[in-house]
Amino acid sequence: MKWTFVDPAQINPELFDLSRLYACKVKKYRGTEDMRDIRMNGWHLYADLVEVCPVTGNKLQESTWYLFAALGPA
Repeated sequence: MKWTFVDPAQINPELFDLSRLYACKVKKYRGTEDMRDIRMNGWHLYADLVEVCPVTGNKLQESTWYLFAALGPA
């Protein structure tokens, strides 16, 4: 899955240690690399094990890891 932008109003900015979100994108985490080694210049990253797809809002058949990336002021 490629990065897909989601409405930043649906995401808590405190998850990224930010005061506000300007943009947020998400993709399914495949587990092929250590999350702590993923870097995206200017983006704050957060991984979460979810039961509802953050893109479609549909319930997933099983819990799945997703990566969230956000832009905003600290």
